[in-house]
Amino acid sequence: MVGNQDGCGPHSLITASNLGRSVSPYHGDSQHPLFWCDRCNVPLIGKYCGKCGDFGELVDLAPPGEVRLALEGTKRRLRYLFLRQFGVQQIVPEVVILNKTSGEDRADEVIIDGRRVAKLAYDLEKKDYSLVLRLDGARMLAARNTKKLINLNKAEGHMKGKHLPPEFIESYDPGIREGDEVVIQMGKFIGCGTAKVNASQLKINPKGVRVRDFAKFGPLRSGKRAWTKAVIRANEQYLSAKKAKAEHEIKGVLSKHDLPLTVSFSGGKDSLVVLDMVRSITNDFTVVYIDTGLEHPQTREYVEKIRHSLSLRLITASAGDAFDEHFDAFGPPAKDFRWCCKVCKLAPVSQVIEENFPQGTVTVEGNRKLESFARSRLELVDGNPFVPGQVIVNPIRDWTGLDVWLYIIWRKLQYNALYDEDIERVGCWMCPSALASECAEISRISPTLAKVWGMRLNSWAEQHDLPREFVEYGFWRWKELPPKMRELSEKLGIKIDMKRADTLSLRLVKGVSPCMAGGYSIEAVLDTPQSRGFQQVAEVLKTIGDVRTMEDFGVAMVETNRGRGKVFAAGQISSVADSPKESSALFDRLARAVLRANLCTSCGICVRACPKGAIAVDKGISVDAERCTRCGKCEDSCVVAHYFDKLAGNMEQPTKKVEKKKRKR
Repeated sequence: MVGNQDGCGPHSLITASNLGRSVSPYHGDSQHPLFWCDRCNVPLIGKYCGKCGDFGELVDLAPPGEVRLALEGTKRRLRYLFLRQFGVQQIVPEVVILNKTSGEDRADEVIIDGRRVAKLAYDLEKKDYSLVLRLDGARMLAARNTKKLINLNKAEGHMKGKHLPPEFIESYDPGIREGDEVVIQMGKFIGCGTAKVNASQLKINPKGVRVRDFAKFGPLRSGKRAWTKAVIRANEQYLSAKKAKAEHEIKGVLSKHDLPLTVSFSGGKDSLVVLDMVRSITNDFTVVYIDTGLEHPQTREYVEKIRHSLSLRLITASAGDAFDEHFDAFGPPAKDFRWCCKVCKLAPVSQVIEENFPQGTVTVEGNRKLESFARSRLELVDGNPFVPGQVIVNPIRDWTGLDVWLYIIWRKLQYNALYDEDIERVGCWMCPSALASECAEISRISPTLAKVWGMRLNSWAEQHDLPREFVEYGFWRWKELPPKMRELSEKLGIKIDMKRADTLSLRLVKGVSPCMAGGYSIEAVLDTPQSRGFQQVAEVLKTIGDVRTMEDFGVAMVETNRGRGKVFAAGQISSVADSPKESSALFDRLARAVLRANLCTSCGICVRACPKGAIAVDKGISVDAERCTRCGKCEDSCVVAHYFDKLAGNMEQPTKKVEKKKRKR
């Protein structure tokens, strides 16, 4: 029975006494809530169960609530960890939900029977997984013959967050070791914590056990055994509604744009869902697959299999050897400098679209807000700043990972087998944005690829006088180390000098200051790993203002209506304008132009972005000054130019000693 039209289910609510909680209707305001039907013991993406009709109880989730279904690889890992840490095997059911939470690397809340039982975490230093118990996890384990159990003869006061007094301990597992997760029990009081000493020291060390949580609940019995089939039945009404809404949105966009339809298919789960939706609407579309040259072999095989099984019209945008050709100039790609995306993704796809859809195209993509902070503001329709004429549609932007996986199972879609290996990213196998835990899994699945990549990274690190740990612990994945990686380097007792690892640098000579000739000036030196010559820099400067060169002195002078600048062949850059703000803005544009000139990959994105056809690329950029209106669209479309933001943030300041010398003079 399903609820009536106003969305209410049956009036009589069940009490799940065997689970130790009562069920109540949802009254929260979370944007991505997860509910649980205790009668059917299944997760719900809506307020009530489509199988029994009862209301679901709201599951308390750590934000942002990006929940997903645990697949076979993850469940195997969980079973192994429960066995290794607690000696319990039959605790991981078929239906397990994961929720991303904060941590130094991978960190997932593990939800079983609607309860957060543990945190699955990957330790960067140990390079290993572990389970950190939650209170309900301790209750579940206490109902079984678990190891790492500590029995108490006394418990008083508020124990949560404190150390366990040794005199309270009646008995304990002699196998407990320092760092182990432990279950603490006294009658109906159950808790969890961490052992700070070995078992032999528990009764004499006042800080032997740190209690994480402790409460009067008693052991927790498992709920009704649930199957995936029951989960789909309970959520089918919501999945059907989500599908209908997304397809309606796609049709609405198509009705407003008389352009050919394309689907961006990466071989991942999200693009698989939107591909299925488009197929439900029409057969008149083309699938675009981007082969970056770094795709996992299994993903390539999967895309080809889908193409044949569904008889798709597919175009491959291939990057060829672009990554190898630009590695020496840019170094390893990083989370905060993904030059590879421009070279290996944006460039080939923009070329394919220009060649096959010169008037533009409507492209349906599987982008979701919860995938990253950068995508949190996704709208239904968006333009691609790097591919003019492409209208992007994001019909599943508000979906969670659980929505996606339930849809795939409901529609019986064939998904990429890599997901069953406990891997979330199935595209570029060495992506710096992947977690260290995922990199470890890729090494296990494709040892040959990992070995070759490791050799390349080690060679690069050696050239830049970086320690072996730079590669071993994944420091290469950042240009600027985040706090967690700085902490790791301190734990390891090593110093990672990221300035050595960066082939680009911006050194400030003089900050914004009054200029003797009038106005305000800035001076700095920009070092790049390669130089395409002074004339190439002068050519790109035409997109900013009128350029005059003095080759004998190796300087190009730029005049704009907001100020003037100088760029020297040796890398010095200076700008002068009427105000500090205008001087800074001009300096930014000058520095971006130098970057574009020296690090141009000939991708041609700027050519397609220019509305006046003033730019050409052939082993470098050339600018028709008469056509150029200095609108800045070529600069905005260049990913390399955007790297200046990071350089400016890390700009090296003159030392105090040097400043004092200057004042004495």
